[in-house]
Amino acid sequence: MDNVNKIIQNMITNGKSTETVLNYVKNNCKDEQLKPRTLGMLFELYADVKYDEDDPSSGFSRVVTIDELKDIHRDFVSTNGNQWARSDVSYLGRKYIIVRNRKSGKTFSVKLDGINKKSLKKNREVRKDIKDKLSQQRCVILDVGTNIQIDHKDGHYDDPKNQDTSTQKESDFQPLSTAANDAKRSHCNNCIKEGKRYDATRLGYSQAFLYGDENTKSCQGCYWYDPKLFNKTISKDYKKEK
Repeated sequence: MDNVNKIIQNMITNGKSTETVLNYVKNNCKDEQLKPRTLGMLFELYADVKYDEDDPSSGFSRVVTIDELKDIHRDFVSTNGNQWARSDVSYLGRKYIIVRNRKSGKTFSVKLDGINKKSLKKNREVRKDIKDKLSQQRCVILDVGTNIQIDHKDGHYDDPKNQDTSTQKESDFQPLSTAANDAKRSHCNNCIKEGKRYDATRLGYSQAFLYGDENTKSCQGCYWYDPKLFNKTISKDYKKEK
């Protein structure tokens, strides 16, 4: 069993094509027991999910049904609560936010809903060099240079890397005026309370989110996470009428 799992994991790690890996599993591992880590890596490969903590578009997948997955290997159908897709201790759960849809008490489908950056510690300190630099810039929303505050893009304050001053990056933060920061804080608090992300169409945008939907737990893709990126992405195909 261990040998088969190592072979599959090595194939994926070494960049073998999706078709090559899946054909190997289907043709050679039908009666082998696959470990939760192997199943998680296979899901990641099959759903074509990219993991990049610096890319707000990564970590999302389409909804994948268990019926699809069982055609790859029987162990995707689990009687122990789908250990391979557990949102706390699994290979996938440590990297991504996992959404499991259930019917009649059983998992019907799985999707990944952004990079998992959750942490119990909420530290709002910003490293001095970052604060000094961004405080000299203009508000990314209102384009004013007065009363600038340094805002954590992650409004839930649950990304451990931007809470620790030794691992903070300038890209984790943005300059906002007091008025803009107050507005963001209000919407982020409402998101935390209601579990529904802010819908940017309320501001006149043609799209509510860049990635995910209103139920997505990650801040990535929400207007308030990075208004500058949101504007740039939404307007990339805009052409001024002559």
